[in-house]
Amino acid sequence: MPRKVDHEQRRRHIVESLLRITGTQGLEAVSLREVAHEAGVSMGAVQHYFATKDEMLLYALQHWLSLSVHDRFAERVRARLTREPSGEPTAALRAIAAEYLPYDEACRSEVLVSMAFLSRAAVAPALAAALAPAFAGFAHTLSTVLQGAGVSIDAPAEAQRLAALLDGLRLPVLVGALSYQDALAVVDRHLALLPTGDLLA
Repeated sequence: MPRKVDHEQRRRHIVESLLRITGTQGLEAVSLREVAHEAGVSMGAVQHYFATKDEMLLYALQHWLSLSVHDRFAERVRARLTREPSGEPTAALRAIAAEYLPYDEACRSEVLVSMAFLSRAAVAPALAAALAPAFAGFAHTLSTVLQGAGVSIDAPAEAQRLAALLDGLRLPVLVGALSYQDALAVVDRHLALLPTGDLLA
């Protein structure tokens, strides 16, 4: 009896190969041929599941935005808070910032994938639509943490400002224009200005 093919697993295997290429060389290096080579399958197999490169990119982005990347990020934040306990009300915000900025090869690869898709999304409405909930979700997370820190200002508005600050720091750190430590110092100065309930007491 022929073995039943798990088509969804095959699709994931192909786009995970695409993400590995993107994480080291950017989207410019992605082609059906290169993805097939990385995945160890034929060009025909890739084309069987994805008729075009754009279709493959959208599926890859949706896969990347699934639970795995968010779970890994949350786990890194929790681990940092355990390693670097602090009584500061903004400690969780600093841990988020410290993990959001690229500081090792694994983080750099993750940020490179993010930046690559963000750049492509500027001219690809389908990718932009897929990314929009991720931006909203990050701002919502920051707002929730800000409220927990007792920030006595408009938490949703401050979350948008903090998200913009972190996104603005990511690229200079990625390309080496700003060191990771200097970027964290910018974040620390910003967090020090937040009026928390503890500071006002």
